[in-house]
Amino acid sequence: MTKVTTTDSTSEATRSDGFKITVDLDQCISAGPCSIAAPLTFMLRDSDGKAIISDPDGDDIEKVMEAARCCPVLAIMIKDQNGKKLFP
Repeated sequence: MTKVTTTDSTSEATRSDGFKITVDLDQCISAGPCSIAAPLTFMLRDSDGKAIISDPDGDDIEKVMEAARCCPVLAIMIKDQNGKKLFP
């Protein structure tokens, strides 16, 4: 399983296919559409409702990208295998 690192301000992980997902928890407003679009990848933390990565490989990359696009405050960043920012 891919390692997820979650701190007070970020939750991040690199998928087995090399895509890197970062959630800016300072920006996250606990709206939750990411956990609906990619429910195996994102979950809402019990303590404050903020989105954290539960399993970066849980959903395919298309669902993860859709989850990032659904975020009303653009708190989810996706980078490709070369570190190029794909979203936002």
